[in-house]
Amino acid sequence: MTDDPAAGFRRIRITWDSGITRLHLDRPERRNAIDLRLAQELLRAALLERTASSGCILLTGAGDHFCVGGDLKAFESADDLPSHLMEVTSYLHAALSRFAAMPAPLVVAAQGHVAGAGLGLACLADVLLTDEHATFRSAYGALGLTPDASTSHLLPRLVGLRRAQHMTLLGHVLSAEEAQTWGLSTETVPAGNLHERALEVAGELAAGPTSAYGQTKRLLRSSFARSLADHLEDESVTLSAAAGTADALEGLSAFSARRSARFGARA
Repeated sequence: MTDDPAAGFRRIRITWDSGITRLHLDRPERRNAIDLRLAQELLRAALLERTASSGCILLTGAGDHFCVGGDLKAFESADDLPSHLMEVTSYLHAALSRFAAMPAPLVVAAQGHVAGAGLGLACLADVLLTDEHATFRSAYGALGLTPDASTSHLLPRLVGLRRAQHMTLLGHVLSAEEAQTWGLSTETVPAGNLHERALEVAGELAAGPTSAYGQTKRLLRSSFARSLADHLEDESVTLSAAAGTADALEGLSAFSARRSARFGARA
């Protein structure tokens, strides 16, 4: 019996340091394809208290590719593929919902092939950093399948409906340069520097005002589903609540003193 919350993971490596939860997809031999166990481990990682209390979540992939989507070998060997996919997506989608609702920003560093559910993970990111040689594709249509992992929800919001249709219906493969131009990615990083840059960005976010970040994430995502009047009211209420926090007092004090703000420390 162990009290180590990282024990028992086989598809993911998980560590916590300086306010950052680092989730490393660890199936390089399968290009980090998502099988049932990986989906279960993503949810387990999302439910851990140390993850929920982090200042930033950093998601990376082992080897030359970030994630190519579902594990097709597992699909082929399933006795009942519809039931199998329902089970896998139940765990995967619960994990994604959990990450989206966390105050901590999600940083994704993507290299190589990013496809299917891997594209969904990339879309979920609050900050998406890509290696200059990365490619992005939907891949579902070629298999006679439909999107999952938030792809059909987030992709059109990020790149627009016509471009999302181009990727999902016509199979357009997006280069790293296009991904940034289209608004899918935040930054394109030179080859060999991706993980160093991702740690730098994650460190900056982890040192920031996590509660304010979380409310900002919520406001941005909810803006698509309601009227301007309702949203303006929410902004007023949320801003007023934020103004009473220790982070806001520290931020204003630091601004007045012309120094860097020192927001709440995290393990």
